[in-house]
Formats: sequence, C-alpha cells, structure tokens
Amino acid sequence: METRRKSSQKMATAGKGATGVSGTSPATTKDAIRGVSLEEAWAVHRKCLIIDGHQDTSVRRFARKENPESWMKRDMSYHVDIPRLTEGGQRYTGLFLVEDATVTDLWTITEFLLEQIDTHPDKLMLVLSSRDAVRAGETGKVGVLLEIEGPARWLDGNVNILRILYRLGVRCVHVTHGEGGSEPTFLQGSRSVFGPCTPRDREAQRKDFVGLTPFGTEVLRTQNELGIIVDLSHANDKAFFDVMEHTTQPPIVSHTAVFSLCNHNRCLTDDQIKALAAKGGVMGIAVLPEFIDADPQRATIDRIVDHIVYAADLVGIDTVGFGSDYDGFSSPPIVPDVSQLVLLTQAMLARGLTEEEIRKFWGGNFLRVFSQTIDKPAR
Repeated sequence: METRRKSSQKMATAGKGATGVSGTSPATTKDAIRGVSLEEAWAVHRKCLIIDGHQDTSVRRFARKENPESWMKRDMSYHVDIPRLTEGGQRYTGLFLVEDATVTDLWTITEFLLEQIDTHPDKLMLVLSSRDAVRAGETGKVGVLLEIEGPARWLDGNVNILRILYRLGVRCVHVTHGEGGSEPTFLQGSRSVFGPCTPRDREAQRKDFVGLTPFGTEVLRTQNELGIIVDLSHANDKAFFDVMEHTTQPPIVSHTAVFSLCNHNRCLTDDQIKALAAKGGVMGIAVLPEFIDADPQRATIDRIVDHIVYAADLVGIDTVGFGSDYDGFSSPPIVPDVSQLVLLTQAMLARGLTEEEIRKFWGGNFLRVFSQTIDKPAR
C-alpha cells in the first residue's frame, strides 16, 4: 500500500498544483487547488483551534523599539497582529515569546503581555490550561501562553526563579536558544549549531557534544514537577536525547521540520521524530523557508505538506503540529502572514488529509500535550 509520503514525493516531483511562497494570492480568492476551493478550506479551517507552537511578534516589536501596543492594529510590516489572528473567524492560541536574551528583557515583555491581557479582556486571554485554550477559541479571543526561549540568562543557576516565573504565568520553557557551555548557569554543555549540515555532520555532533548539564537536569525535573512544557527546539542532539531519557511528561519541538527533507541543523532526524513520538510529544512545522527546502524555489506550501505527511507516515499524525516562528526571521515566510493559514489547510485537503487529521495538526495535538503537562503538574 502506497503511503502518503510516497504519493507526496511523486506529486512534488511532478510539480502539480504547487502553491507559491510569499507571492501567494490573499486568502479571499476563489482559486482552487486540485479541486479544493478556498470556501471549502475555510469551512474546515474555522472548525480548527489553531495552536501555534512559537511566534516572536511581541519580542520583535520591542527589538525594533516601536510602540508594542501597535499590535492592536493591522500592520503588514509584521507577520502577526491581533486583528489578523482571528480574521475570517480563525480561532488562535499561540505560545508568545517573552524574551530574546540578546536584545529584549524578559521582565519588561512579561509585564507588557500581562498588562495587555488585563486591558483587552475582550481580545486576549491568558492560557494556563488546555481549557483556557479551548475557551479562548470558543469566545473569539486570542489565547496567550507565555514562553521563554533562552532560559540560562534569566534563571542564572537558580531554579527558584523558574518557580517565580511559573507564578507569573509562564508555561513553556526551552532548554536553550542555542547557548551552552561549562558555566553552571547553562542547561546544556555545548552550544547548538545552526544552518545547513550533512548527516555526517549531525553524527559527529552527537559524538562530540555535551548534553544536559546538572543544572539543566534540575530545571527539567522542576518543569515536570510544576507542569511547564519542555521545548527542545534549539537543543543540541545530545541534550535532546537526554531529555527523552529523563522527562516524565511529553516535550515539544515547537518550530522545526523534517531533516530527511531538508538537511538543516534545526530540523529533526527520523530517530528524533520517533523518540519524540514515543514520549507523546509534538513537533511544530515552521513556515521558515530555510527549514523546508534547501532550494528557495521549492520552499512552497506544498513542500510544507511534504514535511507534514512524511512525519505522519513515519510515526502518525498525533506527533505533528504547527509552529510558525512568525516575526522570528527576516526571509519571507512561506505562508505570508497569520491571516492566510487557511492556504495550508487548503493544501492539506488537496493532498488527502482528513478533517480529523487537519484538526489534530492545527491544534489538537498540542492541546493533548497541554492536558498532559500544564493541566497535570506532578505534585
């Protein structure tokens, strides 16, 4: 029996019905892709709760030294703003980054987001549980789950700071944003490598790199205890497998793709995808072209679907989700902005994914992880 992965490879080779990169028509046209109209796609898309595993819009606004409250107005210089998140009846919860260790301050952005939630209760809702994410979607609000990407600077070797951040509402913490070393404040012992690589490069890193440090192991235990999601997006491969060995709750890799389809250090190898699935975790497929194909001309919406069906055929759809990385990179995103995510729904329908599979991809799988982590801290 032919898998969808093999079918996808045939379709990609044939170039049939490919959906463009940043020049895609607005998601209000009536164009059909392989017989699926946008109206049909919207009918499915509106039933989905979108849970975006990672986006940087709050950090990007502070980094540009602009008024961050401008996100309440439509602004096409960003990939994301509050009006576009729910445009067309889209239901959206996102993991909102509260720091970038190099240019922004965790405490400032956390206070900004909490203040915005208090000021705009009709538009924003703090997500502390899976029930909150569902409720936000049902009421037309944007669900905001607070996330830390580069914890070493902020924790500074003191796990009690993590407990304070939990009290402030943080529910997802990465192992690293790439930082690592022998200093006792780092969570991994070697810096992560970024950019394209070969399978041989990847194997060499696994032999030579140092994974979780003693402090990283302590932080992991505390995250499992409190019910804080562990995100492995930027972790080196040794740290990735160390977490798989020791975590008691499903981890995520919030913004990534499939290494077998695009040889990039930030993409997951087949054995990593299998290990993640065995732990009940989820990988979020990003819209960053460099993760989707080494050839920019092939980094299309159809190619994103190749990544989705490859992982689904490898381990099952329950391990595959969405993690845009919107406003976290400079190249044009494959899906141009957050209001056009329906184009990916259209492409998945055209490829033969069922409505149930699409709903799992958009949010159901991350929602399950929420229920097993932030809903159920191991007291």
